[in-house]
Amino acid sequence: MQRATFIEPSAIFLPHTAERAFIGPGMCRLPDGDILMAAPWGRPPTDFEELAAKHPVPMFYRSSDGGRTWREAGRMNLPWGRTGMISDGGITFLWLRDPQGAPGSGRLAFLAHRHVLGFHGGGAPVFSISTDGGCTWSSVQLLADRDEVYYVMNDRLIQLCSGRLVAPVAWALFGSDGRYIEGDACHGRCFLSDDSGATWRLGRGEAILPGDPRGIAEPCVAEVEDNRLLMLSRTGAGCLCANWSDDGGETWSVAERTALTSACSSLTMHTLPDGRLIVFYNHAEPLYPGAFFPRNPLVYALSSDGGRSWGEPVVIDDDGVAPIAGQHLQHIYPAACFTDEGMLLVYSTHAADPDGRFGGGGPDAWRIGGGKRCILPYPD
Repeated sequence: MQRATFIEPSAIFLPHTAERAFIGPGMCRLPDGDILMAAPWGRPPTDFEELAAKHPVPMFYRSSDGGRTWREAGRMNLPWGRTGMISDGGITFLWLRDPQGAPGSGRLAFLAHRHVLGFHGGGAPVFSISTDGGCTWSSVQLLADRDEVYYVMNDRLIQLCSGRLVAPVAWALFGSDGRYIEGDACHGRCFLSDDSGATWRLGRGEAILPGDPRGIAEPCVAEVEDNRLLMLSRTGAGCLCANWSDDGGETWSVAERTALTSACSSLTMHTLPDGRLIVFYNHAEPLYPGAFFPRNPLVYALSSDGGRSWGEPVVIDDDGVAPIAGQHLQHIYPAACFTDEGMLLVYSTHAADPDGRFGGGGPDAWRIGGGKRCILPYPD
């Protein structure tokens, strides 16, 4: 595979700690050129209630040099008032257009995954608005009327040309025992808002991959034509799969396989400033059908035809593919910020079990990896 060139090479800027693991960051560029980032720092350990009480909302980090270095900027000034905590899955920041379609109204949206006690890691997503560049935030709003098991990952919220907000989620199904099957057999759905986030509803249809052991997991979406959307998801099919909507995310076609080889691992998709699509993902043959691993290397691929076809993967990070001293790694949950200089990418590196099980690396696995960043030139 072709290897990426770098403006700034990959490096760890924020190590994991024994209590929390860096994962699921979201970023936005502020009017003064600084970059704001928040990360939920992983799923809480067994002392859930204590941790949720102490840290329901994440820490801000700020960069004034294009993402090369970062400093803590205090916790989000976000009125919480909800059970659970922002955790694990991820965060999105998005500058919104006003209802008349003006270039910018100064309204910054925040969408995040939520971990609720009693679920394995899901809950209704949360939404908030800042009108002062992230200094203060509106009271947290749940996208659903009640908690079910939804997963919303980082870099997910988009606004269509029509002004509609679309937040794709994986929706966990019920098993035969009446309990949620978390992490398996998900369907893709979209929360929709046609009033700039004041109210939300679920689209009428579901995106499905019949017979797949993972279903449509952790979907992301992009508008490829007016009101026509592409949904790209991790699956158990040995590749990323695509669903299509011709009605702004209301209903979806049955999933189609893509040429993007992958285990059931993380991805994020964006529209580049020149209109092409870019997807960041782990390009690797799964260990077995439905496997969650390998999650290495981290690559990107481009599409010039709205996601109907994809170019060859370009390797960003393959550290640990050929492990040194037995150190197997995973590079996951990338977030991208597009600047005048290039593509700032932030993601996390963790220990990985070569047998494809979660929790690899033993009790000191947190010492391996952390938040990584690199800056890439825009693709030719």
